Amino acid sequence: MSMFREHYVGGLIAYTSFFGVSFGASLIGHYALQQSIDWNPTISFDLRKVGACFVIAVLSGLWPDVDIKSKSQKICYRIFIILNLILIFKGDLRESALLGLFAMLPLIGKHRGWTHSKLTMLLLPGIFLLLPIYFQPDAFDRSDLLSTNNVNLIKSGLPFYTASLIGYATHLHLDGILLRSRKAQRRKARSS
Repeated sequence: MSMFREHYVGGLIAYTSFFGVSFGASLIGHYALQQSIDWNPTISFDLRKVGACFVIAVLSGLWPDVDIKSKSQKICYRIFIILNLILIFKGDLRESALLGLFAMLPLIGKHRGWTHSKLTMLLLPGIFLLLPIYFQPDAFDRSDLLSTNNVNLIKSGLPFYTASLIGYATHLHLDGILLRSRKAQRRKARSS
């Protein structure tokens, strides 16, 4: 199996497993413990958001390899171009410029540099925690950062953060960076 396919399938399987367990836990909490159905903030019951989380998990599983010429790079940069064109046509030029800057960052590093770091795995998905605040700036309470409203804003991005984190972690695991998998150990032994 090629590394592209391995990362694609790995991200999909890992997030599907997580989603199944979390969905089951949410239902048990709802029916057995009388919790509200949405008590588990790591998943959503909105089908569009669920679909978006699966896409995010797969793309995050491919993302670290955008720093080299690869299928992952082609896919991610085609998505960036489409998003950038949409932003330009909508007149959102600042957002378009930020997306362009973000898209250039992997190209200035070396392969398996910052895109393959554990710190990046934790921080980069944080974009999904900040987007609700960005798109609803009036709802964000600057005087009380821990207000219920602010926490709810951040929680609304948590399913996407979780999906991205799982996809990213799967990539790093399959590359033998996060935890040494047997396959990564064999691959490293063959290359030595």
